[in-house]
Amino acid sequence: MKLIDLLNEKKKKAERQEKVDTAKKIAIGTAIGAITGILFAPKSGKETREDIAKKTKETTETVKKSVKDSVESIKEVEGKVRDDIKDKVREFKERDMIEVEIEEGKIEEEDPEKNQEM
Repeated sequence: MKLIDLLNEKKKKAERQEKVDTAKKIAIGTAIGAITGILFAPKSGKETREDIAKKTKETTETVKKSVKDSVESIKEVEGKVRDDIKDKVREFKERDMIEVEIEEGKIEEEDPEKNQEM
């Protein structure tokens, strides 16, 4: 993998993390705003408790949706990265640059130059 590819991947990872952090901040801000608005509204205690329960459910659903979207996005990127890595390994193998044996979750490399020295 080229250095530029590694740098681009690191940048993409940082951007994904930033999106997740932003979603968390939005959810927390929404919850705080909703609770503050309800507590300062001129309603009876029963109405206020009902409003708090309703807003809590709405906020929970919003957070769940944001997290679900973030997870789906991360899974998509993970799949693309895995495919890119597999393509690069195949490319190196086809060029006889390295011998690679791919096993479940494990990559072993052999350097052909070391084998020639023996």
